[in-house]
Amino acid sequence: MALTQIIAIGIATAVAVLVLRPLKTELAVVIGLIGSAVMLVLIIGGLADVITSINGLVVRTGLATQLFANILKIVGIGYLCDIAASICRDAGSQTVADIIVLGGKVTIVILAMPIIQSLVDVVLGVLH
Repeated sequence: MALTQIIAIGIATAVAVLVLRPLKTELAVVIGLIGSAVMLVLIIGGLADVITSINGLVVRTGLATQLFANILKIVGIGYLCDIAASICRDAGSQTVADIIVLGGKVTIVILAMPIIQSLVDVVLGVLH
């Protein structure tokens, strides 16, 4: 993932949308979606290194793979909800954006419970 590519595509997309919106709203939306999709593909390509590093940590620590999988899911949910909420805000739907954020937070708490339980188990094991 080259950050400069993402920035360049983002600025070009934003300028194109800004110029096209008053002339052709539908085309501006399509250009915005295409630019966003290209940037997401570049970003996702960079995640392979992160996943490889996390797999190395799982092997080294001997902790349950599911705990690390939940951490990745939590991070992904945070980003997805942020992006979805931003799209809703841009579309003028603040309430929908807030509900998406709330849904993400509740989902994160649910996914965090096994991690919290494992942490409590470790602390109790040390105390006893």
